[in-house]
Amino acid sequence: MPELPDLEVFKLNLSKRLKSKCLTGLKVFNPVKVLVPENYLADELRGRELLDINRIGKELYFNFGENRTVTAHLMLNGTMSILQKEEVSSVKFKIFSFDFESESLVFSDMGSLCTIKYKPSPDKAPDVFDSSFTIEYLTETARKKPRMNVKAFIIDQKIIKGIGNAYADEILWAAHISPHSLIGKIPDDALVSLYNSIGTVLKNAIDSIKKISPDIISGEERSFFKVHKKGLIKTETGFKIISERILSKMTYYTDEQILYS
Repeated sequence: MPELPDLEVFKLNLSKRLKSKCLTGLKVFNPVKVLVPENYLADELRGRELLDINRIGKELYFNFGENRTVTAHLMLNGTMSILQKEEVSSVKFKIFSFDFESESLVFSDMGSLCTIKYKPSPDKAPDVFDSSFTIEYLTETARKKPRMNVKAFIIDQKIIKGIGNAYADEILWAAHISPHSLIGKIPDDALVSLYNSIGTVLKNAIDSIKKISPDIISGEERSFFKVHKKGLIKTETGFKIISERILSKMTYYTDEQILYS
């Protein structure tokens, strides 16, 4: 599943290719996953310029001006392809496409989970890169949920938008916090470490993806992971990596991470 760092790089690469182009049309291939009728969307958007592409949480936002925004959540297996129009018919498991003068941005998903929305409602939870996500917010929210598992806490999109399962493991390892910990038992200094690790791990991941896969607009790049990596036996600090399911999520961690319970 592409996570926040992947989506940030997707956003930049899509902007390079498509920003400022005018939409000549669009197609809905899977009406169940596109939550607005095709005719209505086409009437609203045809002929409009793609002004910007943003990311909030795990969704990409395509802004056509005057509050005309389409969001895409790729979910587990959703992919995007920029193709010449004559190539679109060969794509399997299509969900939706934006059509520009000479090319199309096609969304597809073999699991049919990818979801397209129009004019989404604002969400109260802060994105991890939003100015409202502060150490004060993290601490205050943690103290209101004393018995909640720390990993469940940081991947809960109703609390913090943007962190997924794999990056949660990388963040907790960097913060030296066991994924078995209870968020309410973590002391203030360790919460500061957690907060700082969230920003550092995600920003470093974005830089790594840019270097390794500079043109990526689909999939995921994780070759640089330090703990959540199948087949990796030890971390760079020399500790054996333990893998187990915690709250139904496959989790990777080490004994160097402190348990707060």
